[in-house]
Amino acid sequence: MTLVLHLPLGFNHRLPMALPIPVAAVVPAVPADEPALLLRFANGDDQAFAELVLRYQAVAYAVAYRITLREDLGLDVVQEAFLRCLRHRGRFDTSKSFKPWLLQIVRHLAIDVLRVQRRLDSGTSASAALDQLASPTADPAAKFQRQEQHQDLRSRVASVLASLPEKYRDLLIMREMEDIPAEDIARQIKVDYGTTRWRLHEARRLFRLAWIARFGNGPLELSHDA
Repeated sequence: MTLVLHLPLGFNHRLPMALPIPVAAVVPAVPADEPALLLRFANGDDQAFAELVLRYQAVAYAVAYRITLREDLGLDVVQEAFLRCLRHRGRFDTSKSFKPWLLQIVRHLAIDVLRVQRRLDSGTSASAALDQLASPTADPAAKFQRQEQHQDLRSRVASVLASLPEKYRDLLIMREMEDIPAEDIARQIKVDYGTTRWRLHEARRLFRLAWIARFGNGPLELSHDA
């Protein structure tokens, strides 16, 4: 498969890619030239934007695919995410990293896409909902196949996630959908590990309550520990 982004200003980037693809496998280290590149981007330099696309399109697609489990939706999400970055580059804080900003946009867009892709129905518990997304398996391919079979369930999960406060929603997406360890999440959001574990616990509690309110059922325990 080739990832193709059709962006304005003549940008047309292609990157060969195999599925399924783990997010951790395509997370680039922050290059030394990033601060200068971001300053150029924020000041309207289109070539700087093109370089950011080349640098981060793989990890953006990996995140979008892990959430949507659809190649077409993942590509649409990534393209729209970069377009939003381009439209709002004047608001970007150049003292911060580009990747967290981009991936937050990707996560929110992917959840929005899931919400409108399937008609939501009831009958699945809150425990089963997140368990289907996060239960461990020795075979990554088997996990993806199982997730493909539960696309409707993911749409229901997305509808509940969308109702949560942003900081809890993002934590659950990173832990349950992207399968990022809590230690890595803590480093990414620059919060200590203990606080991150507490927020994950609170996020699961809020998810459970929202699921029960929406679908009328659900045991008290969610998928797994932080």
